[in-house]
Amino acid sequence: SSGINAEYGKTNRTAVGTKISFDVEPKLCEKVSEEVASCPSSHDMRLGTLAGPNRALAVYSEGEEVIHMEGVVKTRFDTYQNQDSSRSYLSLKKFEVERKLVPERTIKFNTKAVNSFRPSTVSQKQLYTTRAQKEEKLAAKRIRLDKATVESMILKAFKKNQYISQKNLISITGQPEAYLKEFLSEMCVYNTKAPHKNTWELKPEYRHYESSASKEMETD
Repeated sequence: SSGINAEYGKTNRTAVGTKISFDVEPKLCEKVSEEVASCPSSHDMRLGTLAGPNRALAVYSEGEEVIHMEGVVKTRFDTYQNQDSSRSYLSLKKFEVERKLVPERTIKFNTKAVNSFRPSTVSQKQLYTTRAQKEEKLAAKRIRLDKATVESMILKAFKKNQYISQKNLISITGQPEAYLKEFLSEMCVYNTKAPHKNTWELKPEYRHYESSASKEMETD
């Protein structure tokens, strides 16, 4: 028999000349055996020929700009598993298939709380809607006072300022907007022109402003 040294193993040819076996390098089998129980170390190779013009094979090498023809394949080898390596070979192929079926990404559950910053995804429209909902809730919590008390609070507020916005009146009286507007429509005038646009002013019959003339009379 004759042997040919190679990186992955060597071939052994029998005296008959038609049967060749390939023995895998022991170091490679040791690496595979770390993951698989057994590794096929020997393979039977049967020598054959490529007959017919349609079964010719050629070997090419590619350079920088030119492709060279190195030669023609006249002999082929068919690899078979012998009785000693068939079980090891099937075990190896089974391991490869099972490894490919394992998902690359798996789900892991955290046992501890993770503090991470989460950016807000609230849009401007949703923000305004949220503010409107808060204002509605605040308005619902406001308790309606009796008529005399509300009128007294409005008159007291206008003694300090002649022109007051509706928002400030709601804050001063603490009354719901719809309920307060009933008093304002009865007692006040809404200004729609400058310089006191969008403010309320008392009607003449509800005004009790002290004029400068009256003050002078009191001092005399």
